[in-house]
Amino acid sequence: MAVAELRERMEALRRRYEPVAERWRATPAGRYVDRAIEGVAEIEPFDRGMTLAAQAFTSIIPIMVVTASYGRARNGFGTGLADSLGLPDAVRRALAGSVPAGSEVGSGFGIFGLLVAVVGATAYSRALERMYSRAWGVRKPSLRTAWRWLAAVVAVVAALSILNLTASATQGLPVQGWVETLVRLVVWSVVWTAVPYVLMDRQVRLRVLAFPGVVTAVALAILQAAGGIYLPIALTNGAQQFGVLGMTFAYIGWLFALSFVIVVATALGRAASLDDGPVGRFVRGGAPLEDAQGDAPADGDAPMAATESSNQPHS
Repeated sequence: MAVAELRERMEALRRRYEPVAERWRATPAGRYVDRAIEGVAEIEPFDRGMTLAAQAFTSIIPIMVVTASYGRARNGFGTGLADSLGLPDAVRRALAGSVPAGSEVGSGFGIFGLLVAVVGATAYSRALERMYSRAWGVRKPSLRTAWRWLAAVVAVVAALSILNLTASATQGLPVQGWVETLVRLVVWSVVWTAVPYVLMDRQVRLRVLAFPGVVTAVALAILQAAGGIYLPIALTNGAQQFGVLGMTFAYIGWLFALSFVIVVATALGRAASLDDGPVGRFVRGGAPLEDAQGDAPADGDAPMAATESSNQPHS
């Protein structure tokens, strides 16, 4: 009897609030929320985020380790990361010992090894390209424009280098936190606007990509602030329980959180570009819906329509 009564009450609540929900879905805000939820579910953010995190760990991190050996971080990437996070001495020694010092990496790797690592790092760019192509519904560019993969890797590594230089230059200053946050917002906004524009071979307008780029930058800045609290705890606990392997698990989990933010921000930006309200007009720069995509077609073909027929805004 209790189960039957509960079902009746739930059905009564559904009938009571269904008209309210229908009126909400008929508004621009309601259509955007529905479209955003559908877009996030369609892009499979957990799978895409884990793929990007794994590719970043095996592609971007090695590049950072090698470039650190040729830069000012002569003690190695591990020591530099420990210093930046303020890790305890025991964890600092474990992390520093897990990555060779700069002189060891530089002598054993060489310029040719660095070039090979950079080319291998394009796996991260290809994973990003697949994610962006699916999210925006565009064709994957051909291999004739494979330079885009290398350009994306260089952009991400250069951005990380700029952020590290900013942290070093402002260390000890009263305004260090504010300056780092401002630089991080500007740098990531530029990178996460330009990278999808290049990877999709200009099939989506730069103005349209600016919105998800800024959303990504803001979300990463917030996550970075949280990481200042989370990472030292996670790395310390991982090192104490499982050594270097535990720190690896903790860092991959952190990369997953960063990648998840990038994927979700992309889906939200796509949904905003299809909005028929003021948000959509702002994102598109006043352009109509059919012009939301495509500064130039990929490989000489016409770009795909900005929306699928099932995603057209309701009147």
